[in-house]
Amino acid sequence: MAPRYTTIRRAAYEPAADGDGLTADFHTLEFPEPLATQVLDLANLGRAGRARLPAPPTRRLDSLLQALDLRLGVLPRPVAAGESPRTWLYCPADAGEPLRVPILLRLLEFWVEEIGADHPREASQVCEALRAEPPVWKKQQISLTRCDVSNGGTAHPTALQYLLTTQHFAHRLQAHEPYDAGGQVLHFRSVVRQSRQQGAELMSQPLFHDDKHGRWWFSVTVAVTLHTVPFRARPRVHLHFGVRRWATHPDPETGLVRLGYRRDSAVYLRPVMSWLPGVPVSDRFSVAYVTHPNEKLGWRHGDPVKLMAKLASGRRPFPDPAGLLGEPERWFTGDRSVDALIAYSTPMGMHGVGAGFMSHERSRLVDWAEQALLPDLARVPDLTRSSLPANKPANVRRGGSSDRTAAAKAELHRARRMSLAALYADWSGTPEFTARLLWRTERTRDHAITALAGVLGLEGDGGASEVSTEAHDRSGRGEPVVLRWQTPELVVTASCLRLDNGLTDSLGVSREPVRDLADRAARALAKRRADMGEFLAKNGADAAVPTVALVEIHGRTVFRGRNDPKFALRLGAADSGVVTQFITTPGTKRAEKALPAAAESSWLDALRQLGATVVPRTDVPAGLPDGIQYLAVWMATKARGATDRSAKGKFPVAVLVRAGAGAPGEILAWDAEALEGMGAWIAYPRYLTRLPALAAVSEHDLAGVGDHDEPWFDWSRTRDEQRSATEEFLHRVLASAEVRGVPTVLLVDAQNIRNLWTWVQDGEVRRDLIRTGVAPAGRPNPWLRLVRIRTGERRETPQWWGLAADDGVNGLPANLWTSAGPEHERIFYSTTPKASTAQTSAVEAHKLQTRPIRRGERAGEPTIDVDRPAWNPGLVEIAVLGCHPDTGDDPAALAMAVHQLRQAPDYRDALSRPLPLHLARKAQEYILPMRDANEDDGEPEAAGS
Repeated sequence: MAPRYTTIRRAAYEPAADGDGLTADFHTLEFPEPLATQVLDLANLGRAGRARLPAPPTRRLDSLLQALDLRLGVLPRPVAAGESPRTWLYCPADAGEPLRVPILLRLLEFWVEEIGADHPREASQVCEALRAEPPVWKKQQISLTRCDVSNGGTAHPTALQYLLTTQHFAHRLQAHEPYDAGGQVLHFRSVVRQSRQQGAELMSQPLFHDDKHGRWWFSVTVAVTLHTVPFRARPRVHLHFGVRRWATHPDPETGLVRLGYRRDSAVYLRPVMSWLPGVPVSDRFSVAYVTHPNEKLGWRHGDPVKLMAKLASGRRPFPDPAGLLGEPERWFTGDRSVDALIAYSTPMGMHGVGAGFMSHERSRLVDWAEQALLPDLARVPDLTRSSLPANKPANVRRGGSSDRTAAAKAELHRARRMSLAALYADWSGTPEFTARLLWRTERTRDHAITALAGVLGLEGDGGASEVSTEAHDRSGRGEPVVLRWQTPELVVTASCLRLDNGLTDSLGVSREPVRDLADRAARALAKRRADMGEFLAKNGADAAVPTVALVEIHGRTVFRGRNDPKFALRLGAADSGVVTQFITTPGTKRAEKALPAAAESSWLDALRQLGATVVPRTDVPAGLPDGIQYLAVWMATKARGATDRSAKGKFPVAVLVRAGAGAPGEILAWDAEALEGMGAWIAYPRYLTRLPALAAVSEHDLAGVGDHDEPWFDWSRTRDEQRSATEEFLHRVLASAEVRGVPTVLLVDAQNIRNLWTWVQDGEVRRDLIRTGVAPAGRPNPWLRLVRIRTGERRETPQWWGLAADDGVNGLPANLWTSAGPEHERIFYSTTPKASTAQTSAVEAHKLQTRPIRRGERAGEPTIDVDRPAWNPGLVEIAVLGCHPDTGDDPAALAMAVHQLRQAPDYRDALSRPLPLHLARKAQEYILPMRDANEDDGEPEAAGS
């Protein structure tokens, strides 16, 4: 029996005492601003006919300085703009004399000469001006752990503290005695952080693991980041341990390490000898990227590599991309002037080392690192289980005996059928559900038919066994194969259509010539979109009645560039009122084995898009008003180049989940253009099919190709416009008849919305107040509550583990957790079980040393888990920012309800966000295709859908 954990521990630390806290002396140097203006003019000389650069390109200079002198902290100019004075470089006073000004001037000259390579006379004039007024180092004392406090009682660190505090404790970790795991001794070096990367990072020496496929390399990483928690007056330092794997196996066909198409690959560079007189050898890695536009290998523009190569001046070997990718192991043996390690990512193929650490080994690493933080930092209090009796919804899937499991499954099937029956009785007047199966291969077709019957609990094959091969073969040409099932609640029809008409083929856009690539890509996408819409219309699709199609398509690796037709097919189907889900043609034996599960998962996702999902029935005995509903707002992206941090091209999505309201009205979405622009709540699937028109994404953005010389994005103006639009959207949604006066929890995601709705930022929010416009903050309406979710993205929630009794194994318990500290009243944490695909990940798994096997025939034998991927459910913060405790609201009950909403009964695994936010986020798939962050290598931290 698995141990019961009553507490969990976090890798999070706070200043140990009030008062002035920890301070440190620094040598500081301001950026020579007159130089910045001249460098900007120089950089723009070669941009005739193109948009001017808005600021001098300092990123590579910042990276170079940090790489060559490990003592330096660099506050990037865009960040330093908010500080006064605009200080640029920081060198700890206890690290000796800072970088000498003559050496710094020479590096600045290298930088200027590289920018003005095509204009040597003008570059020389800039260098002369620089020498005439050289910068000067000054002394300054800086507080590292004491910071201002917002009006809401939340710590408010400065941009400088986010840099220097994390670097200070990273240096202490680096100077700490090496970590001895018994099998490996780790020695850490620092890694340069770029301007938009938070915190500091350390990385160990490369370690190897041998198996039958050869030797595989990896390093241990530890990130040190600074964060805040609402209503907590002290900032927090988080430690995050992970694994970075190295690519060392060239492809036999090309002789080079395989790179993903149009993907830049990170290379970690470290000088192993001093390149600057009077400066010790750097133990710090910088990061550059190998890129291959138009199939030509090179270093990415803007990286520090060109400046580093110029410093080498031909006297020291320096890696060129082709030589590095051809013989990667030669460059991290320490016998050259620079170490160069290529970071592995999944497009490179298999790797013999699994990602991440499991909970027990990671707890040991954190215990070691903690010693370097004392006594200036103290670990935050452990979290304890919620005292509420139930941590799962009333209708959650339940295990147990085979009879009990079968009965629960039958009830789930019936609930899905009843949900579909209610939806279609409302939409078309009859409880008849028609699904379309657009197939390419017989194997996928047969598994998909079986899976459809399985997820709805249908008996028989609907007549599939009586259909001839010839009938299936001609089904895509106006003669669909129709299968039919009858149940007491619902009639199910499946229209099977063979895709032999090129719809799922490549869009056929050549990369050459580049000149009109954007126009050609946009035209190709528009044509495929129209072809898909016409194909479905001929099969009877009617935009007035939402339906669903499961579409078989080639894997993404088959298509080059932006030639993947998936998004064009989704848009074309939406134009005909059809929501889509895709299933990939299996290309390996492993994929073929997983095809039945993939088909089942695909149909379930398709049904959820129709709104036929089983909503969790929260099981909270008290502290919530009757008939409470959940309103989620998500900011989707509708412009290439936009990120969660930017305001560029954002589109607000609102989803209202009303448990017990009946299928047609249980899941709604806000259509801002309905009722002649007044706005109205409509059925979720209708909303999905309307999204392409509502979001109005440009054709070039849809095609995934933008112009190379588009005007520079005006961040501040567009940010303010989008903030106003977001607040207006919130105001209209909250004033709607379905929301106003009805007990409602407004759910938002911190990382997603805070740049546009600034009220939910840690430094702005105040307890039990709300602001949705220019008016001052005030008490929320009696029917409204505000809950903010924060996930582990950008390491904003700490790593964690369950504390075992005595000498037991630290594990991964699932529950809602609360703190005994000052945060306990409003800040809660949610954890869920490991994903079904990760059940074999043992919590006691070790990568750095052997461990005894606990169970089975080999119990007691030593083993090591280097090849096993680790999987750790993320720690989700639930902040109850606004409620009405004076009228009976219990913040703990609200947090428990949100925790239970992550456990939707018809999802195999827990969601990373509560169901309403999950559904709002899924709308992104109908607006603009975005690459999933999980495609990159890294530790799989968060539980997913």
